[in-house]
Amino acid sequence: FIGGNFGFNTTNNKTGDGNKTSNYGLNLSPNVGNFFSDKIAIGVALDISLSGNTSGVNPETTSKSSILGGSLFLRYYAIKWDKFSVFGQGNIGLAFSNSSTKVDGSTTDGPKTTELYLSVYPGLSYDINDKLSLQISLNILSLGYNYTTTKIGTNTGNSSSFNIGAGLSNIVSISAITIGAIYKF
Repeated sequence: FIGGNFGFNTTNNKTGDGNKTSNYGLNLSPNVGNFFSDKIAIGVALDISLSGNTSGVNPETTSKSSILGGSLFLRYYAIKWDKFSVFGQGNIGLAFSNSSTKVDGSTTDGPKTTELYLSVYPGLSYDINDKLSLQISLNILSLGYNYTTTKIGTNTGNSSSFNIGAGLSNIVSISAITIGAIYKF
């Protein structure tokens, strides 16, 4: 199967005194997977993200950042009932990012980060037909671990975080439900 996301956004603002601000963002996150049985799917996902911001007039400040990452995932369909399914998915991934800022012709490199992460979450699937399924990721349960290394010049720092949680207060908010689709071959 294939799935994923694509996004592009841009904004431009200019005030009467000549100040201007512009932003852009581009994100490409394809994923591919294979069903090894009715209950188990394994796949890979890629994440490419570019963003930038330009503001001010004299001096003009331009910031740019990029992310390149990938992850492996395992999905287990615990309950299948007609066209509906309940699944759990685990991801393990690695991402690299860097940034830079240019002020009046002088460029400063920002931090370079490397992130290793693990996440587990539940989801629902609805088969529209044999080839197309809608999928909903439910953020009502969460389990995750992140380990990040940040390098700024010659200084290196490490951080880690662990989260586990459950909640029912935001089930219908935009941030708690993500709807997507996959196409099965």
